[in-house]
Amino acid sequence: MHEQMNLLKELQEIDQEISTIEKSQQGYRQELDSFGVESARVQAMLDELSAELAVLQKDEAQLQQDLLRERDNIARVEGRLPEIQTQKEYVAVLKEIDMAKKANKDLDEQLLAKLQEISSLEEDLQEKEAELAGINEKAEARTAEINELLAESDTALEKRKETRESVTKDLPTALLRKYQTLFKRRGGLALALASNGACLGCNMQLPPQQFNSLLRETEMQTCPHCNRLLYVEQG
Repeated sequence: MHEQMNLLKELQEIDQEISTIEKSQQGYRQELDSFGVESARVQAMLDELSAELAVLQKDEAQLQQDLLRERDNIARVEGRLPEIQTQKEYVAVLKEIDMAKKANKDLDEQLLAKLQEISSLEEDLQEKEAELAGINEKAEARTAEINELLAESDTALEKRKETRESVTKDLPTALLRKYQTLFKRRGGLALALASNGACLGCNMQLPPQQFNSLLRETEMQTCPHCNRLLYVEQG
């Protein structure tokens, strides 16, 4: 029984190391995934800004064309002035010119506002492009580091698994199965030290008779409270 308990203690230590390595690998992979998520988020914003900019630029082009037509219209109407023969017609043409100039001014104001909107959007676009470049640069550098760390941890993991296999082959199947179930259910602590009459896995007092039996190491015992396999350290 003493030999089996020593093997279980060694196995638990190995499994805890394996669990630590696997958790660190999971963290590395999540970090890599986070770069992709962040990059996709900024890229989506870039795409949205680019689409909005394209619409604004199309509106600007239309305003430019409207403005040219309105200026041509003013020139055309003003060109008629020398040919006017009646006062009534002269007043009508002046009114037409005045309306055309107001329309021209309105188009100028719309065009200016549109150009300011485009300029602001272009600044936002440049800012997001710089942000995306920074994310990608950081991701590239960190990815190389993480891949190296993953390779190192894979090597360490493989070694610990080989050691684990050599330990488990000397344990009875039923005992190994019980240990593995407890390891999963009890957060990586299937074995617990019993000291001063208590189980240090759950900090509950053990029946005195059971604790005395543990000291004699006559048989494998479990805590009546947390069901962990108990062991004692002899002085």
